[in-house]
Amino acid sequence: MRVLLTAPYVGEIGWELMSWQGRVRLAFHRGRFDRLVVLGAQGKSAFYDDMPLDYVPVDLACVPGEACEDRRAVGPDRQLPTAEALHEIVRPAVDRKREQLGDQARHVEVFWPEYNGTIYSCDPRHQMFIPFHRPVACVPPAPWVVLVQRSRGFGAVNWPAEAWFELSERLADRGVHTSLYPNGSQAAIEAASHCDLAVGQSTGGLHLASLCGCPHVAWSVRGDYPHSRLQMTDRQRYQVFWNPLATPVLFHPVDAHPAPVQVENWVMTALARIGRRTGSPLRRFQFRQQWHVKDWIIRHVVECRSFRQWPWPVQRFVRWELV
Repeated sequence: MRVLLTAPYVGEIGWELMSWQGRVRLAFHRGRFDRLVVLGAQGKSAFYDDMPLDYVPVDLACVPGEACEDRRAVGPDRQLPTAEALHEIVRPAVDRKREQLGDQARHVEVFWPEYNGTIYSCDPRHQMFIPFHRPVACVPPAPWVVLVQRSRGFGAVNWPAEAWFELSERLADRGVHTSLYPNGSQAAIEAASHCDLAVGQSTGGLHLASLCGCPHVAWSVRGDYPHSRLQMTDRQRYQVFWNPLATPVLFHPVDAHPAPVQVENWVMTALARIGRRTGSPLRRFQFRQQWHVKDWIIRHVVECRSFRQWPWPVQRFVRWELV
């Protein structure tokens, strides 16, 4: 038996979804492995269970700091440990599992995250994505909106709890059923598989919604500002780069966190345009066509080596305005 064993992913959930689990799936199928053994944090097994899976929860308390990209940020100055340091911390768990598997499998290959902030393209050359879906016994009547609350401990300030409460009350007054995005991959996929819309500040839960084909509304402070290292804006990340299934999304770049009444208006507009059971099929089709055009520009222009030789003003226009 050939086994693919993955080392623990210690980074953010959005990065695990869009720059890791798709790589694991591609490596598993390309390598023609018989079994996948994933070492990972509790509650994430559903990201991988379309494959013959043994998911082994590991305690990541030994890893310092907080999840940041595909690595960790440590201390008040947000220092990033080296990939080698993170390797050494999690290596004992990997070695123990590899030794256990040695008696059961004729070949065990270990697949490691980079732990250095590397972003992988979501195209089929680099990753393999599937639509996540889970059946549920009972679905609330339309319109049903899931509130995806960001709880990250650093970076942009999280939208406050009182704002979420007011938004829920406002939507209820307009006949919209709301629920909170549940913890755990299984329950979250169930909700995102059936709700009409998800809404929230930029966070990993919305990337999971994207992989569930769930239309969503997202916002981010300075969300149209080009990240020089990532070579994309938050808007581009949600609409194209990290949207491999072309899931409809309305993204709002803002200068400061919006008021609940503003988010209420965004939600009602999105329900009418792209909601799963409430929106316009034509609007969703138009979004997907725009996605295909932008994706083509990325794959066939931006990622081509010759693109780097174009005059910078032209590069900037293509990269930030056409995509």
